[in-house]
Amino acid sequence: MPENKTPKFDALIGKILDELQPHSRVCLVCKNNFEIEKEDIVFLKMFRVPAPKLCPNCRQRRRLSFANYSNIYKRKCDVPGHTDVMISPVAPVMPWVTYDYETYYGDTWNPISYGRDANSGESFFNQFLDLLKVIPQPGTRRGENSINCDYSFYGKDMKDCYYVFGGRRSEDVMFSSSIYDPRHVFDTYFVRKVDTVFDNIRTTDSFNIKHGYFSSNCIDCDFIFDCRNCQNCFGCVNLRNKNYCWENVQLSKEEYQKRKDGVDLGSMRVSKEYKDKFWNLVKENPIRASRIFQSQNVSGDDIIRSNNCQNCLQLEGCDNLRNVAFSIINLKDSMDVGFSGGAERIYEGQNTSTKSSNVKFSFSIRESRDCEYVMTCKNCSNCFGCVGLKNASYMIFNKRYSPEEYWKILDKVKTKMLQDEEYGEFFPMSFSPIAYNSSFANVIYPMTEEEAKEQRLYWQADSDVDTRGLKTILADELPDDVSSVGGEICDIVIIGEVSKKPFRITQRELDFYKQNKIPLPTDTPHARMIDRLKILNNFKIQKGKCFACGKEIESSYNTSDGYKPHCEVCYQKEVL
Repeated sequence: MPENKTPKFDALIGKILDELQPHSRVCLVCKNNFEIEKEDIVFLKMFRVPAPKLCPNCRQRRRLSFANYSNIYKRKCDVPGHTDVMISPVAPVMPWVTYDYETYYGDTWNPISYGRDANSGESFFNQFLDLLKVIPQPGTRRGENSINCDYSFYGKDMKDCYYVFGGRRSEDVMFSSSIYDPRHVFDTYFVRKVDTVFDNIRTTDSFNIKHGYFSSNCIDCDFIFDCRNCQNCFGCVNLRNKNYCWENVQLSKEEYQKRKDGVDLGSMRVSKEYKDKFWNLVKENPIRASRIFQSQNVSGDDIIRSNNCQNCLQLEGCDNLRNVAFSIINLKDSMDVGFSGGAERIYEGQNTSTKSSNVKFSFSIRESRDCEYVMTCKNCSNCFGCVGLKNASYMIFNKRYSPEEYWKILDKVKTKMLQDEEYGEFFPMSFSPIAYNSSFANVIYPMTEEEAKEQRLYWQADSDVDTRGLKTILADELPDDVSSVGGEICDIVIIGEVSKKPFRITQRELDFYKQNKIPLPTDTPHARMIDRLKILNNFKIQKGKCFACGKEIESSYNTSDGYKPHCEVCYQKEVL
């Protein structure tokens, strides 16, 4: 934002930042001490914002309460005259006015018509909430150029995707999230450039992989962990440039094929037996404490080709970040951000990406610059406290101003916010369009219903499912071998093994399972997504010691769970 356009605010924030020194403070939410370090202050001065009142974890939880990456619901459409029900990640309990995809992104309504004057005597957040309560929210958030993806959310350039949360250039994908350039993929998380894979996490450049984790450039493998450039391997850990290996033992082609032919992974019993053996083998072997490649001066986990990034997770091609996590690609000069990419100078942002710059305290923003406290906006500049805008500039509370008027009013609004100690904090969790137990925050920072309601957060209760008179069976009554399953299974409601919630198998799923010899699932798509995240320790990283040398490390793996996390030096010695 240009200097001296908001002189009163600039003078006030300048004085605060000039006096700011590294110090310890108490988080207003969890009451734990946290540090404002000199590296934090560098970012705070760059963004011209005061020091945060919440610790990094509580700030992350607040942002993640706005993201839903595993739950979908049926809820009413609030478009006047509509009586239909839509599929949406916005839970029915949420009171926001919610429009279906076609209407929300169409031209039959105008967000500027909801514009209002800023009230200099009232709290900014109260005014913003009043606007948020009446302006329509999207029932589905999805980018352009997606075909036959009505049950998928957040992604773009997708085709024939079902129950997918976040993706690019994807085709024929089901029950997956954070996927890039995949084809024929089921039950995966954060995969790139893969074809015909099932139950994979962080797999790249691979083909025909079942149960693959943190592996790349592999072909025709089952149950592999941290393998590179391998083919025809089964139940293997830490292999490089191998072919025809069985549980890390080299076999001849003939021996390998004979063993493989003797294993029917289409059987639930057999598949579980080998999965248990595989995870025991993972625990018997050294594993990387953290996966950091081609990067300098970084801390965290799952970081590739990035520099100067601290306390970060799942980055690729990033520079100069702090407290940033989850599917981050090509982000620069940013702090406290979740799910972003192709952007720069983002502070306290959630789902803020795609050619955006200098955006602060905002949610679901694309191709925008010089904006603060905005939600669900695209191609906007110099907007403050706005919701649902497209191609707009010089707006406050969805009301348009001349540039001169805009800066004058903005100076008053931001100065009062700073004096009231509102400025510098992301939206409260109660402003989220997502029920807390539907959100990604609840995966990492779970709360009970009582705890959530004490904080005045929304909670979606389990709802009765209309089975329409269909036959219902328990998961343990399913046929053991997928080869014996006929199309009639698609007309049966299954009660999840752990969740105890109903779900059904579609014909498209059944065809994939039978073709690839995969047993039927025994729980809901949501339950399976949550199980995959447990392999990542629900993204929790803790301090520990290298199993080999005792050096202090950070890792998502606990030795108390039987793993042997190694620092990179020891891992290289043991494995490579």
